[in-house]
Parts: sequence; C-alpha cells; structure tokens
Amino acid sequence: MADDAAVPMAAPDAEGLPDTVAAGLQSQIDDLTATLEHHQRLFESLRAHGLLPTEPDDGRP
Repeated sequence: MADDAAVPMAAPDAEGLPDTVAAGLQSQIDDLTATLEHHQRLFESLRAHGLLPTEPDDGRP
C-alpha cells in the first residue's frame, strides 16, 4: 500500500491565485510548519528524558 502523504504534490500556479488567497495559504503553511517544528522539539525532549522510546512504534511490521 502506497503512503499518499509521502507523494509530493505539484504546487498550484501562483500566477492564477489572487494575492489574498496566496498570502492566506502561505500563512497556513507557516503556522503548520511552526507547529510541526514545536512538536518535533517536544518529542526529542521527551525521548531525551526517557519518556518516549527512541523509535516510535507506529504499528508497521
């Protein structure tokens, strides 16, 4: 089974988007990136304190 999340999607043509839509999308991307980075630091800290296993067990064989 393919992991759809790992497949890069083509970026929409920025020329065809109104500036407000493009700015809104960029803002959402920036917010999500900041949240992801925060969670990565949190997980690293929890692993460093021995509260999470070194490798996450996501149930895959």
